[in-house]
Amino acid sequence: MSRTEFGSVVVIDDDKAYLHTVALMLRAIGFDKISTYENGYDAIESIEDTKPDLVISDWDMPILTGIDVLMCMRDDPDLCTVPFILNTGHLGQERWKEAIKCGVTEFLFKPFSFQDFKSSVLLALDLAEAESDLEEMDEKLAS
Repeated sequence: MSRTEFGSVVVIDDDKAYLHTVALMLRAIGFDKISTYENGYDAIESIEDTKPDLVISDWDMPILTGIDVLMCMRDDPDLCTVPFILNTGHLGQERWKEAIKCGVTEFLFKPFSFQDFKSSVLLALDLAEAESDLEEMDEKLAS
């Protein structure tokens, strides 16, 4: 995916104002296919159906938390490589360890600036692209 072409993104947070703000930031970066959800349960069904290019989720939400969504995605062979940004206002080391263990791509700590947000999004996409390139190289070497 080139930096002039951004794919689809799913944003999950139980705060409507946050969803609106993040959607505006994503549009400013260049995304135009943005789906927002107020809980992980509704989002995971959409994620399974559409396989977005990026998921951004709050950690603390009702029904399914952000970490629950992340674990569901990492357990699904079709979704396990989708970049996942987890955001939270909690900076505890235990949460970091849990998220890393579950396969998070990038963290975003609330509150954040537009520049912090943009950097996290671009880094998550670059990491996913690099991983994809490595997988292609491995396949070529194996054949």
